[in-house]
Amino acid sequence: MNSKFTTKKELLTGLKKPKKKIAELDSGISENLETEDKVREIEKKYKFIVNAYGELMTLINRDYVYELVNDSLCRVFGKTREDFIGKTIAEVWGKQKFEKEIKRKVDQCFNGEIFKEEDSFIIAGGERRCYAVIYYPYKNEKGEVTHIVGVTNDITERKKAELALKESEEKLRVLNEKKDKYLSIINSDLEKASNYVKSLLPEQVNTDIVKINWKIVPSVHLSGDSFGYHWIDDEHFAFYILDVTGHGVGAALHSVSALNTLKFQISTNTDFRYPEQVLKGLNNVFQMSDHYSMFITMWYCVYNKSKRELRYGGAGHPPLILFSSIKDPVKIVSQNIMLGVEKNIDFHSDTINIERATKLYLYTDGAYEVKQPNGKMMKIDDLVNYLKKNQNV
Repeated sequence: MNSKFTTKKELLTGLKKPKKKIAELDSGISENLETEDKVREIEKKYKFIVNAYGELMTLINRDYVYELVNDSLCRVFGKTREDFIGKTIAEVWGKQKFEKEIKRKVDQCFNGEIFKEEDSFIIAGGERRCYAVIYYPYKNEKGEVTHIVGVTNDITERKKAELALKESEEKLRVLNEKKDKYLSIINSDLEKASNYVKSLLPEQVNTDIVKINWKIVPSVHLSGDSFGYHWIDDEHFAFYILDVTGHGVGAALHSVSALNTLKFQISTNTDFRYPEQVLKGLNNVFQMSDHYSMFITMWYCVYNKSKRELRYGGAGHPPLILFSSIKDPVKIVSQNIMLGVEKNIDFHSDTINIERATKLYLYTDGAYEVKQPNGKMMKIDDLVNYLKKNQNV
């Protein structure tokens, strides 16, 4: 046997290089096998994630062939992977549908554009559901679009909610139109009623015996505030102010009814020269139990011009404020409870002599229940001070 190795030592030395090559090759094979295992593990996880996804996912190549589909897509359309993988879009959905509907969208994506649309499909079981479809272009290392990734999301419930919202908005629009129409009618009627109530208020008076100025600023169209004055006879001049609890039509009607009772003196067994009789008569007629729990606060005053005497009676109303030329302002407090609380009770009145140039202020609570510049609510004493500072205005 011919050999270039003459000794055992030379033979062993000669075998070292092939052995090293074999070891390197074996190491490379092991590394490659390990890398392939990692790749397979990554692919396995990727497939699990894709299949666990609720959205419908596909991967389509430039030949319009399905390369990948997930479980959700197969389940929704009642197909298997074999019905998709390796098949063209035309083979799966029909040539006519592909040419007329799908190809344009897919080609747009192969041109590098993301395509989005909302459409409805008939799924397994015959139900039609709505989907949001997005095609994403997939590019290789060279930047070439080789595939498209299709992601389809079920938006049926969202569409139902949108439709329900649209229907609700339409119903609301119709209701608002009706509301505006009815409010316009109501406001027109309220304005007419307000004008009627204002027409019942007397003209301002400017005589040698008595001068009366007034101002009314309603916070709403109608309220329960009203006042009046008239000559009972040649000697006695009656004036009064009243406030029915609440606002609106009910309070205004109640107030007008009481006002007409005073104006036309239609209370039986009542001498309208005496406030205590007037208050008692009104109290018996306008009981809360008969008028939706509405009560009345008021002042009723009668001035005797010959005696220069004022007889007055209050029923739970804010104090009268009296200014004279020689005295500090005086607050005259109501002696009686409000009208309508209890039937058949007696009311009281008092008298006071009136000097020349005396001013008497009657008002409702709206005159002082306002917020001042300092943020605090105004009180009756603040109103008195205001009137004191503005006596000559």
